[in-house]
Amino acid sequence: MVDYHTHSLLSDGTASYEQMVLAAIEKGMDEVGFSDHVGLKPVTWAIQEVDLPVMTRQIEEIREKYGHLISIRYGIEMDYFPGREAEIARIIDSLPLDYVIGSVHFIDDWNFDGDESLYGKWSNDELYGIYYRLLQQAAASGLFDTLGHLDIIKKFCVYPESDQTPLYEETARIIRQAGLVVELNTGGLDKPCAEFYPSPRWLEILFAHDIPVTLSSDAHHPSQIARHYSQALSLLKKTGYHQIVRFHERKRSWLRI
Repeated sequence: MVDYHTHSLLSDGTASYEQMVLAAIEKGMDEVGFSDHVGLKPVTWAIQEVDLPVMTRQIEEIREKYGHLISIRYGIEMDYFPGREAEIARIIDSLPLDYVIGSVHFIDDWNFDGDESLYGKWSNDELYGIYYRLLQQAAASGLFDTLGHLDIIKKFCVYPESDQTPLYEETARIIRQAGLVVELNTGGLDKPCAEFYPSPRWLEILFAHDIPVTLSSDAHHPSQIARHYSQALSLLKKTGYHQIVRFHERKRSWLRI
């Protein structure tokens, strides 16, 4: 089994790469991927461009030490900002990556993932529209391999006032056209929303649009690697998925579940 969304001390995780790898080996994982935050905003929880060589060197060292026991993939979680696609592409192209997770954490300068202060500025329907338009732009940009925590806008139990199925369907069509993978991120189960990202209903929409998925925990601590995977695999199979995507050098292969 694989886990492609994990964070180390270099961004907002609590452990070193070695500690995370040892935990993945102990849990019997076949493959673990690191995806520390990289962004264009100077926030404390993301690696700045000047430190990217440190990340590359540490991952190369950990591969050399433990690569005979587990496959170690090099990814990043890259924030999407409209109008800054060329800057994002330059950073991605400078790194020897296996995959890139594209995520939306910001609406303008508001980090809605960690700052609850501006919830209520818009109606929830309006907020969902703003968020999913950004996600659609991220998908259409051609920059990413996977979209991260697809419906994270619900994190603090913020839900739309009306049925947003047409918006979700439109988003799914754009994701499908862009040829992207979506992660089933089990970390959402431990957030206030207490639900995977994306929700079971969202997963049904993705399956109906023939959008492939991969599996991740969004681990920030060794104990969180592969968290809730039994429940996640059951949900994937119930939805109709029988395989997930794995990555190497930004190329895909399939793993039956």
